[in-house]
Amino acid sequence: MRPRIPGGRLLAAALAALLWTAGCGRLDEGAPTDVVLAAASDTTVRLSWVAPGGNLPDSYLVAFMATGTSEWLDVGSAIDSATQADHNPAGRTGRYRVTAIYGDRPYPAAETPTSAPVHTAAIAVGELNGSASPGYGWSRDSGAGALFAMGYASNASRVDFYVTDWAIGSAGPDYYVASPDWGPREPGGSGLVPVGAWRPNGLKSVSEGESPLPPFDSTSYANNLKLAADSTLVAVVCTDTIFFADTTDTFTTVERHYAIARFGSPDTVTGTVQVETWFQRIRDLRLIQH
Repeated sequence: MRPRIPGGRLLAAALAALLWTAGCGRLDEGAPTDVVLAAASDTTVRLSWVAPGGNLPDSYLVAFMATGTSEWLDVGSAIDSATQADHNPAGRTGRYRVTAIYGDRPYPAAETPTSAPVHTAAIAVGELNGSASPGYGWSRDSGAGALFAMGYASNASRVDFYVTDWAIGSAGPDYYVASPDWGPREPGGSGLVPVGAWRPNGLKSVSEGESPLPPFDSTSYANNLKLAADSTLVAVVCTDTIFFADTTDTFTTVERHYAIARFGSPDTVTGTVQVETWFQRIRDLRLIQH
């Protein structure tokens, strides 16, 4: 027969252990939550988080794992009452980690968000009068690219560029990438692309795709570019006009996202061109290293 442990003594021991742990403060320690990234400037990243419940940590430690590496590097710290910190990654993208520090006890956040652009594998984009869909656009939430028909005004908010030869038919000989708002106005789109709220996006040819993209300027980003016979790398600035209202008036604001697209050799026989893309989900951030 097992010896019985008096209930009062067992309860007292449990309470003593609980009070000892609470006295050390560890029941009131924890990790930050809801870590998110935004643009502090067009080349610097702002991290924000929610402080742990209970006691404030002694400090926070910010670590960065650059794209293409596997090592966390401490890049900054923040005081106990902080809920954000900025980091200049010197043109690189990567993953971030925020850790709450209590004495010598670290509590890393579960989220490790990344500033790396979202890759979409090459897909055949059609010429405006060809059989494949000519419109290409990125989801602002997932960053994934997809094809869209240009014959529906309901797709105006989804398309970020399209391919055209500026003529009826798709025989070329030259292909161009164009801002969506040109669709209803160009010769090949007449009667095909309906009037709608097509985006006025910017396009600029670049020589390489790892450095920060050129800052947007309406004089340096064009509304169309001729595609080379072999391959063309194009920086794309996507423009979203956001409408909002209060009780007295309606307002608009412009948000921009940067992306890069690699166009393959145009195929005037099939009326298509292969396009591979990288989309920066963080608004206004020009970092594109992948």
